Amino acid sequence: MLSMFRRIASAFPRAERVRRYFLPYVRPHLWELAGALVLGALVALTEVLRPWPLQVVFDFALGGPPGHHPHHHGQELFGLKLSSLSPVTLVGGAAAAIVLISAVGGFGAFGQTVMLSNVGQRVVARIRRDLFRHLMRLPVSFHTGREHGDTLLRLTGDIVLLRELLVGGLLDGCAALLTLVGTLGVMLWLEPRLTLASLAIVPPVAIASAGLSERIRRSVQRTRAKEGNVASRAGEALSAISVLQAFGATGKVTERFERENRSGLRSGLKASRLEAVLARSLDLVTSAGVGVTLALGAWSVRTGRLSPGGLLVFFAYQRTLYRPIRQIARLAARSAKSAACGERIVEILETEPAIADRPDAVPCPPLAGEIGFDNVSMRYPRGDQALSEVSFSIPAGCTAVIRGESGAGKTTLVSLLPRLIDPTGGRVLVDGRDVRDFTLESLRAQVAMVFQESVLLGFSVRENIALGVPEASAEEVEQAAWRAGVMRFAGELPNGLDTVVGERGALLSGGQRQRVALARAALRRSPILVLDEPFAHLDETNRDHVVKALREVSAGRTVLLVTHRDTPGLEPDLEVELSGGRLAGLREHPAPAWRVARGVPRRALEEAAP
Repeated sequence: MLSMFRRIASAFPRAERVRRYFLPYVRPHLWELAGALVLGALVALTEVLRPWPLQVVFDFALGGPPGHHPHHHGQELFGLKLSSLSPVTLVGGAAAAIVLISAVGGFGAFGQTVMLSNVGQRVVARIRRDLFRHLMRLPVSFHTGREHGDTLLRLTGDIVLLRELLVGGLLDGCAALLTLVGTLGVMLWLEPRLTLASLAIVPPVAIASAGLSERIRRSVQRTRAKEGNVASRAGEALSAISVLQAFGATGKVTERFERENRSGLRSGLKASRLEAVLARSLDLVTSAGVGVTLALGAWSVRTGRLSPGGLLVFFAYQRTLYRPIRQIARLAARSAKSAACGERIVEILETEPAIADRPDAVPCPPLAGEIGFDNVSMRYPRGDQALSEVSFSIPAGCTAVIRGESGAGKTTLVSLLPRLIDPTGGRVLVDGRDVRDFTLESLRAQVAMVFQESVLLGFSVRENIALGVPEASAEEVEQAAWRAGVMRFAGELPNGLDTVVGERGALLSGGQRQRVALARAALRRSPILVLDEPFAHLDETNRDHVVKALREVSAGRTVLLVTHRDTPGLEPDLEVELSGGRLAGLREHPAPAWRVARGVPRRALEEAAP
């Protein structure tokens, strides 16, 4: 029997690794699990007692006149002399016992199910919370290199299947083991030789379970990966539905989706076939065990070693014995499926953030806003050299425009400042100190960013503005909205600033989304403002609105503006030209009014020149 457990356990060592990894999530619920285990023991006890009323009825109520039971081992059951009772009393007592045993077993099973469900839901919620937090800490490069649908599948479906391994499967295995041990003890007491014959199925059951569970794990892992691809294709198509319909490309995308879907279907069917093979193999082996026991049992009855009622009870116990053996064998397959999902979750959790605080990092103090790039180079993991030995500085309070053709390294350059990525060479400085000297959270609190694609969440306009400053008062949010020009269109919205903007801000125009993003930056009051192509997709009217809002928001700040075209009304203090990842030019803007208004001395600007 122990060899069966060892053989099955050896079939899925990854399940044990995954279980150990997530054990801290289960440990706080040990008392609840202990209670579920006690209830499981109660259920196991009722399984052991369940066949006895049948023997009483068969041997004492139906087996002949009272006191005449030639094939029965004894006339007493639990101290009660059964031969002295009338058949009516025996049948009534047996019926009542069956109902009582079923009621007690049902109560135990119900309580165990409720406890395990509560523990499982809490464990899943905590793992999902920590996985999401970890995903939020991983750098942009991690997310851009992965299929979002696959990540979402791990965050939702895979975690639910993992619950089977951590809670349900573990307790089911313990309950099955208790039932098996109790039943085996009674069977050995009733008829040792028939019991040993019944146990002949254990080796083939262990072999079948061990042989198939690892194949099931690999098949499920492939299936989950393909389902992740399907989710990614669906999300990609739905997010671009207007483009697909406009270009008549829905057929091509549908064909691609169906191809991925068919691939996932084939993989899923293979896993289902393997599970079916295991289930039918177990049924075949246990049926063979019943057949052998029937032949030997009939011979025992004819030779007087066992009463007909005793044989009936033994068969009931054999069925009870085979049930946990099948459960334990199938547990290997279930654990293999859960382990495949658990490995996918562990893979993400074990991914260390490429951008992290140094051990000696300190909180970033309030910055004046001076920015420096000291011999900065950047090569992406795929081998592309984005920046090469770029050096220049921007005095505090200046507006610097970063220009260059597509692929010149403009976005890469400004992404270095809040440490969305880190340079592979050189240093990025703020107020003369390397940005890596500061903790990420405190550094990013000093930098506000507005991206080319203004990302709004499915909250209200007010909540989107306050996204980076959740403690902001309603008055502060409205002031930021006025400065960024949001209030000019907010009155047209159904609920003003409290209007929910839909997924990714779908209910707002591009210019409106940009002004909400600027209001978010204005509320943040960071000394450094970074804007990456904020005018790229705007018409002239919307661009003028955003420029006016930007002039309001940028007052008193150091501004880095990435753009590929001139923007009337927003003359910069400095103009930086990039070409092929190198600094191609750096010149002072000839409009002195901006520098005087900002209080930036000419000497500081001259020192910034190469």
